[in-house]
Amino acid sequence: MTKSVSIRMVGDRRMQCKDIPDDVFLDAVRFTEPRGHWRMRWNVQERLESVLGPIPENLLVAKARKLMAAGKLGGCDCGCRGDYHLPEDCGDPRCCGIAP
Repeated sequence: MTKSVSIRMVGDRRMQCKDIPDDVFLDAVRFTEPRGHWRMRWNVQERLESVLGPIPENLLVAKARKLMAAGKLGGCDCGCRGDYHLPEDCGDPRCCGIAP
């Protein structure tokens, strides 16, 4: 498990959701070993950090919420274990509101 950071600077400002490219986040979900069709948040974070470096947990959850609101990601956005998945992996549109 990676060491948790609470703030990360990008230049002279705090890191923001826009500093995590959508495609990089979605690839982290895509290439994280699933449990069923779900990927656990902390496993996605570990894979994402292997590409981008440390990411504050609250920022990771905020980015996931934005992707879910845009219909690009399914799962839970409450900050629990995540259970993220890609829309094409969703077998039940009632679980996340995204039709396959």
